[in-house]
Amino acid sequence: MSSIAVPMLLDTIAGRIGFVSTVTIFGTPVDITLSELAIEAFFPADAESAALLQRLAGG
Repeated sequence: MSSIAVPMLLDTIAGRIGFVSTVTIFGTPVDITLSELAIEAFFPADAESAALLQRLAGG
């Protein structure tokens, strides 16, 4: 099985939660003030992880 993403797996008391991440970088390589600004976001890797996160969030 091949995949385009490597999930981050967390074993918690509530169960295993899988995440995939994306990084957004702002600015251009020559723009010194924005060259270090990046945001990393994590999203549920599968339906089971999404359901577990919804339960933990009280939704």
